[in-house]
Amino acid sequence: MKKNVGLIGKGKWGSLIKSKLSKLAHLKFIIGKNKNFVNLIKKSDLDWVFIATPNSTHYQIVKKCLELKINVFCEKPLSLSLDEAKRLFRIAKKNKVKLYVSDIYSFQKRKIKKITLNNKIKRTKNVYGKDNEFLYRFMYHDISILYNYIYDKKLKNFTFIQNKKKKVSYLTIRFKDNTNFLFEYHLKKRLKKHYINNINFISKDDVLKKMLNSVLYKKMDIRLNNRKALYILKFLSFLKNRI
Repeated sequence: MKKNVGLIGKGKWGSLIKSKLSKLAHLKFIIGKNKNFVNLIKKSDLDWVFIATPNSTHYQIVKKCLELKINVFCEKPLSLSLDEAKRLFRIAKKNKVKLYVSDIYSFQKRKIKKITLNNKIKRTKNVYGKDNEFLYRFMYHDISILYNYIYDKKLKNFTFIQNKKKKVSYLTIRFKDNTNFLFEYHLKKRLKKHYINNINFISKDDVLKKMLNSVLYKKMDIRLNNRKALYILKFLSFLKNRI
């Protein structure tokens, strides 16, 4: 039986999620971030709410949905604050509902294995706004990719070099077991957007649909997803305070 779901977010990513959800579930409503969704949720008999709004809006929207005792799928990051994210997971646990943070790369294990062979991650993308937005545009995904390799490692130190003129940033992270990872980010440069280490992450295999279907109908390891989301935010908070 198809689940009843609602979607909050009508931007580019929201439109992509809508195109998949409309085939997987009964899509009861689609609204923008500024619309009053509380009454819609109350009268729609929902199983899940999917949130694809700007990062800065996630906390308040997710919080309200969890307080209404609805399962929530949220686009990454769950919040821009580690403390807020912890608070949301506590609310979910208290109200006995699921909270899943988008983790699309976990459905591309073969490609992840390839790009981690040389301990280097290179990306290129047009980024608007502040240059340090790469922390959430790039680093969130990249720490997710590396999670199984680094979650139990102790950080030793890191170096950050930024060429503002060329819009290139280099970040080297060193762990106490002498493992190093180099991240090379090219901003505002017109090259292939969805390549990591020259590997194309636009796949014929519809990984977005696979993730959404798994969240709705298959048994997901929610605890692992939650631990991973918190680990990434903790890592990003550490870097953000030092870069």
